[in-house]
Amino acid sequence: MAVVSDKDTATSLEFSHWTLHGDGRLTGDGADVQLPPKEWHVLRLLLESGGALMTKDRLLDRVWPQGEVAEESLTRCIYWLRRHLRGDKGFIKTIYGRGYRFTCPVKARRQGLGCIDHVEHVCSACGQVRHG
Repeated sequence: MAVVSDKDTATSLEFSHWTLHGDGRLTGDGADVQLPPKEWHVLRLLLESGGALMTKDRLLDRVWPQGEVAEESLTRCIYWLRRHLRGDKGFIKTIYGRGYRFTCPVKARRQGLGCIDHVEHVCSACGQVRHG
């Protein structure tokens, strides 16, 4: 699913009792955290993956496109995302030596002019988007 963000619309991704907003805020479980850009981008990619494995190389290429970044930067992002998710740390599963997988079903909400226009359901198995 593509990230939608312009002056009239924004796509939020919902999973469990959490919402990742298009402006980089993570809300839920009594939290309202403004994620740093790299953490937001990593989480967004994991949420949009539909439960598929996101390899370390793919995440590094997408989040740090200029290259020359240590794998430790990605590991640090995952660490902080799990801290932000508190007791829901298991949502981001490590596939040792390969990458990460997001384990919770995700719904995408597109909002326009302050109201919900429609809801997209993202299949956690195949990543297909269903409107409804």
